[in-house]
Amino acid sequence: MRILKTSPVLTIFNSYLVDNPEPSTISYLWNFGSLLGLCLVSQIVSGILLAMHYQGSASFAFLSVEHIMRDVNDGWLIRMVHANIASFFFICVYLHISRGLYYGSYRSPRIGVWVIGTIIFFLMMATNIQWPIYMLINDVKYVYLYYISNLSFSKPRIKAIHRIGPHNIDVLSVLICGMLGDWWADKLSNQSGVSVRFNIEQALSNTAYIHHLTNLFYNWGYSSYVIPKLIKKSKRVDNNINWVDSTQWFNYRLTLFTFSSLSWIYDSFYEKKNGILIKKVPNWIEEYITPIGLAHWIMQDGSRQNKQGIYIATHSFTYEECIFLSEVLFRKFKLKTTVIKTGFENQWRISIWKESMPILVALVKPYIIDEMKYKFLGYI
Repeated sequence: MRILKTSPVLTIFNSYLVDNPEPSTISYLWNFGSLLGLCLVSQIVSGILLAMHYQGSASFAFLSVEHIMRDVNDGWLIRMVHANIASFFFICVYLHISRGLYYGSYRSPRIGVWVIGTIIFFLMMATNIQWPIYMLINDVKYVYLYYISNLSFSKPRIKAIHRIGPHNIDVLSVLICGMLGDWWADKLSNQSGVSVRFNIEQALSNTAYIHHLTNLFYNWGYSSYVIPKLIKKSKRVDNNINWVDSTQWFNYRLTLFTFSSLSWIYDSFYEKKNGILIKKVPNWIEEYITPIGLAHWIMQDGSRQNKQGIYIATHSFTYEECIFLSEVLFRKFKLKTTVIKTGFENQWRISIWKESMPILVALVKPYIIDEMKYKFLGYI
């Protein structure tokens, strides 16, 4: 084909792919260069397909990978191809270099090709140097966490009577403000004494938040697992013959270690009335409502108002207790609030005024995860 030899562009391809002289002793060892090109194209294509479904945030990274593996058509295949070809890419690189060294490809007249290949190799390694550094940082982190996890206050196999603290103010604030929200506590009695265990459940729609919270308490040394447990729930109804499960769903649950040193929180939040255990607001709570605690309270029980501020659900507390919490928010943070009815008898919620939203955002913004910013109607 005359055009291959006359076209300025095609002449380059012709000289390398058609008319390039090769030795008669050439073997399959000269295929590693083309294999590297095939691996690169496969990585780019599979990487683009995976990026369409992957979310890089700390809250959703794991879940998006699970989504790719379980829900995306042939997602498991695309992920496995991407992962394994990455390994084969490095294998082909080292075999390609070894073949060049063995056969003297670095000598004249191929010195220029060798230099260009060497530069490409070092650039490739420079972009991947983050991986060993990341692994080193993680190794140091896990060694640190190993020693932390062996301290008496965070080791799971240590009896709760010996797990005494000290407790950081941020931990106490998130727990205590959480008790105003979705957390609950169980008191456990045994031969060694009395201890308390804190729990929280969130619907699958709040997956990002419960994963964030679990990771937070794991790093603080208050939980033994990084990922919350998936709990199957059911609603039992009487069909006039026997009780049956009519509706089933799943929640995520976080359960902390038991602590004897946190019994005071349980005793302050719970009291029995007419034989029923109910929640109440402790009179000392003002000290523990901090910006991080307030942020988690809103992420659990906050909801946005249309063109207004934020509602905080306080349905389980009395009107007087809601007024007390409203006064605390004003004294500590100058947040203007109103206690309003929910539409149900003896249920109330706290409404944070629109005028106070800039103050609220400045307080809680460092602690609000991206997936919960929708509650702030564009203020964050």
